[in-house]
Order: sequence, then C-alpha cells, then structure tokens
Amino acid sequence: MSIGLDQELLQLGKTLVNQFSILLRTAQIHDVRNVAFEQPFEQFQRTLYALQRQLGDLSLRVERDALFIGEMKLKMDIDTYANFTHVMEELKNHQVGMVTLQESLKADELVKFIHLFATQAVKGGWAFSEFEQQLKRAGVLNIGIEEYRKDEERESLEEATKDRKEMAKRAYAKAFAAVTEVMDNVKVGQTLHLYRARRVVQSMVDQLLQDEAALVGLTTLRCHDEYTHNHTVNVCILAMVLAQRLGYDRNLLSDLGMAALFHDLGKASISHDLLNKPTDFTEEDWKIVRRHPILGVKTIIKLKGPSEAAIRISFGAFEHHLNYDLSGYPRLPRSWDMTMFGRVIGVADCYDALTSSRVYNRVPYSPEKALKFMLAKSGRAFDPLLLKVFVNSIGIFPVGTVVLLESGELGVVMKVSGNIDKADRPTVKVIADPSGNAVDGDLVDLVEQEEKSGTYRNSIVKTIDPSSYGLDVSRYFV
Repeated sequence: MSIGLDQELLQLGKTLVNQFSILLRTAQIHDVRNVAFEQPFEQFQRTLYALQRQLGDLSLRVERDALFIGEMKLKMDIDTYANFTHVMEELKNHQVGMVTLQESLKADELVKFIHLFATQAVKGGWAFSEFEQQLKRAGVLNIGIEEYRKDEERESLEEATKDRKEMAKRAYAKAFAAVTEVMDNVKVGQTLHLYRARRVVQSMVDQLLQDEAALVGLTTLRCHDEYTHNHTVNVCILAMVLAQRLGYDRNLLSDLGMAALFHDLGKASISHDLLNKPTDFTEEDWKIVRRHPILGVKTIIKLKGPSEAAIRISFGAFEHHLNYDLSGYPRLPRSWDMTMFGRVIGVADCYDALTSSRVYNRVPYSPEKALKFMLAKSGRAFDPLLLKVFVNSIGIFPVGTVVLLESGELGVVMKVSGNIDKADRPTVKVIADPSGNAVDGDLVDLVEQEEKSGTYRNSIVKTIDPSSYGLDVSRYFV
C-alpha cells in the first residue's frame, strides 16, 4: 500500500468515526425514520463504502484508549477528540471491542444496528450477549461484534497507563523548569527567550490528547514553597483542558498554553519574601501584589519584537484577575471587552488557587467545594458559559477528589467519565478497604453494571476531605 493511499485511508477512517459519533447522537434524539437522520446516515454510508472499496470487510476496534480501522491506528487530534472519545466510551459501555461491517452489508441492516446501539445507550446498556441476540432477532446478519474483554487488557492497559504517566511527568517537569528559567531571567533583568517554553507547551498539547487524565492528575502536586511555579503550570494545563472543549485548534491551544503559563509573569518582579509571607497580607502588601498583572505586561512588552503571540500572552497576564464584570483588578476607568484568553485563564487560575496549599493557607479547598464557590460567582467573577464548560470538562468529581463508595471503600478519582450523561460516574482507584485500612486497590470504572440486573456495581456516596485522613492525593499520580 502506498504512503499516499495509506494517508487517504487514515483520513477516511477519522471521518468515519466522526460521522459515527454524529449518527449515534442523532439516533438518540430522533427516530431513524425521521428526516433528521437521513443526511448523517448517507454521509456515514458514503464514507463506509469508500473504505470498503479499498479494504473489503471493515472492522472498527477499540483497544485501550485508541481506535483502529483494520490494523490502522487512527490518530486523535484537537478536531476529533470529542467524537473519538464519545465512540470509545459508547463501545465500552456496550461491552463491544470490535464491530465488523461486511461488504455484503445492506442499508436496512445498518439502520437497525444504529437504532439498537443508540437506543440501548439511552436505556443504560444491556449485557453484551443480550445485545448480540437483539441484533440476530432484528435480522442484522452482516455486522459482527466481538466482546470487549477488560480482564485480557488489564495488564497491557496498566503498562500503557504507566508509560503515559511517565510522559506526563516529564512534560510537567519541563514546563516547571521553563517557568523557573524565565522567572529567574526577569529577576536579574536578562532578555527573555520563550522558544523553549513554546516547545514545552506544544508537547503538553500532544500529551493532553494522548492521556488527559494523566496530565490533569499532576495538577494535584502541591509545593507551597514553590507555589507560583507550580500554580502557573497547573493553570496552563487546566486552561488547555477547557479550551479543548471549546474547539480550539492546535495552534490556538499552544498560544493559550503560553499565555496561561506566563499569566503570573509579573510576580517575578515582586519580592519572594512577600509572595511567600506566612501571615495574612496587609493592605499595603495587597497593593503591591495586585500590581503583578501590569508588571507582567511591562515585562512581556520588553520581549524582542512585537508578535501576535506576545500580544495574546499580554492579555492573559493583564486580564486574569479582572473578573467577568470587571469588578476585579487592575481597576479600569472605562468599559473593557475581555478576551477569551483572559476569561479562560481567569477560570483556571481561580480553581487552582482555591485547591492549592500555600504558605499562609495549608488547608486548600476540596475540588467539589472549589467548584461550588466558583459557581456561586457565575456571571460576576466568571463567564457563566465558560464556567459551565469547565465544570463539564473536569467533572462533577474532578480528578484528585477523594470519595466514599457504596462498598464502604475509599477511592481517589483518577479519570472523569467521557460520557456527559454519566458525569457522576468517574474511574476511581480504591485506596482503603471498608475497615479503613490502606490498600493498593484496583481501578474501578463506576459506569460498570451487573450483567443480570443492570444495576451499577458501585457508586459514590459522598466526597471526603483528604486532610481529615492525612492523605496526599498527588502520590497516586506520580
């Protein structure tokens, strides 16, 4: 197979997955006989036939956190992330590891398959064997399905997760080093070079697409002595997670990452002793600290040569404390239209600040409490639409939340659900048995159901304050 043809097939494969996701969502809202179903179905059918002309019988397979058309692994990117994640989650929820669409497949069989698949998702899912029987009774003979076997993949999945976790840690460490270098250069008045930082941010964009949970998990790392540097890297990650849900392309996502990474650049011009003061700030202290947005802009202006990226970084530095209703700081004499960068970074900045331990505040908010605090300020401090998207992106129970399960066990949220309808059912790692004894437990996907009864195998009862148990949740992400 030629390189050109290979690329063409990969592109067709990505298109097919996107169209499959759209088709499923449409079938969950409209009956398959509705006119709204016709166009997405015809588009999917055309792409399917184009692939079958080259490959014959076509298989779509989910393996770990990747999708394959035949033996070709489909590369996920910013534009396809949401639809790829949706398809993978739906396949796993149906306990389907592979779907084979035979060349002899008839249009009415495909319609029946889509209908059963989509309506099953609405009903909450059946066991694989029952789904297989439903297809046979409906006369769907030219679509084969194979069961998704978690036990067979557990070992390889754990190994892959370990590798991605290491990659995420390296990306985080490089970002921390880049921030430290730039901040140190500001303090001694040296010329700033952001090329290294841009490369680091671009690698974090790649990591975000490969394993968002591994990277977001590292935002639980807390070092109150290095709060500013920790905080800027965390804000960079959280801002990119939010922007990804907003549909930012790779270049814009990198620019936002740079703006978020250096939103607190102005703090490099403020005394380290003041920033790490162990007691409450005086009014005079606050006057100095509240100058950091303007100091940041002044520093960025000194960068060699103006550029569009530098301007965007400037807006991130200047606006992240303005507040949506402009009630924050710096105080402005007239109205101001905040940029999207400023609004996004403002949300990420506040969330990480609330959930972080600082020299003068060793007991941070829990993720759940932080979100409640922020939601109470929606429309004033935060853009209400962005805040809603942020909550959806990090989950009702964000990564790092400690929870009590119905089984009596304690768990740490390791990954939020990709299905917005099951946002209250993340993947957790069991860290204590019902008696309170620490254990190195399994990862439990709370979407899993009992085959016979269809009831959930486990559920979250309530969240737990980790400080009450002396827990450092970051240990589970490093």
